Amino acid sequence: MPFTRRHALGTLAALPLMPRLARAQADFPTRPVRLLVGFAPGGLTDIAARALAERMGKILKGSVVVENRPGGQTIIATAAVARAEPDGYVLGFVGTNGMILNPLLYNDLPYRRSDFKQLGSMGKSPMLLIVHPALGVKNVQEFIALAKKKPGDITCAHAGRGVINHLALLHFQSKTGTQFQDVPYKGSGPALLDLMAGTVQSTFDFPTSALPNIRSGKLQVLAVTADQRLSSLPDVPTMKEAGVEGFELYTRMMISGPAAMPAAVAATLENAVREGARDPALVRQFAEQGVTVAFTSSTDLDRVIAEESALWAGVIRANNVPKTDLKG
Repeated sequence: MPFTRRHALGTLAALPLMPRLARAQADFPTRPVRLLVGFAPGGLTDIAARALAERMGKILKGSVVVENRPGGQTIIATAAVARAEPDGYVLGFVGTNGMILNPLLYNDLPYRRSDFKQLGSMGKSPMLLIVHPALGVKNVQEFIALAKKKPGDITCAHAGRGVINHLALLHFQSKTGTQFQDVPYKGSGPALLDLMAGTVQSTFDFPTSALPNIRSGKLQVLAVTADQRLSSLPDVPTMKEAGVEGFELYTRMMISGPAAMPAAVAATLENAVREGARDPALVRQFAEQGVTVAFTSSTDLDRVIAEESALWAGVIRANNVPKTDLKG
């Protein structure tokens, strides 16, 4: 195609915009950055997002404001990030549910992983295998032996079908050759209340939810799904130590933005996540709650997402967990 006078004029007209765009990126941010959270205020994800947002704001010399958009297994908040202007002013504090599990569990999801630029991970939290003390087991092997003796009799609560602790139960059954009677709840809170009351006998849940009642003796923890013991529960073995290999399971605390963000803006934001996650006070605060605060770069996080997506896809496939239609 010949280079015409019209092309020349178009090129010249665009030239004044280029320095302005470069300057805007260099000055980023010039207004508050919004960090969307797919859960209601008060839970682990919200608390972690607010703690990180405060530190990111100091590094960026601006404000990072948490905005809660609960509902739909984090789909509402995650989709809003995917649809946002790719200028770096709308980010998501996206966990394993939004970025890894939802694409495996739902048809017609209003976003794809390719819609996002990962900006790093603040940290990760394993789950605990928890039982009611009256069950009378002292360790994981006794728990497995009892389950094999009474297949389908021992109840295991979870926060809803397809939620991460339900998938952890399915994975545990496959790994150990056991069968439990799964009892779905609308969230971990009601499940833990019924576990403490003895209505159900076991569950997988996160340390932040269960630690106070474990320490009071109302609940008994048998193992942690981490690759090493937690400083907050030093006497609790890992699943590997307890005899169950290949059972390292986490929920990730990932920060994401729209895929088309300028590289300079993405680099600025990733640096803020990195430096915020290095704050010793933040590390101590969450270590006490069983959460490992350790920065994972965007490059490494892409690899982690691919690996954990493959792991959970295998669990879902092996247990014939159906995909849910969002439309229709």
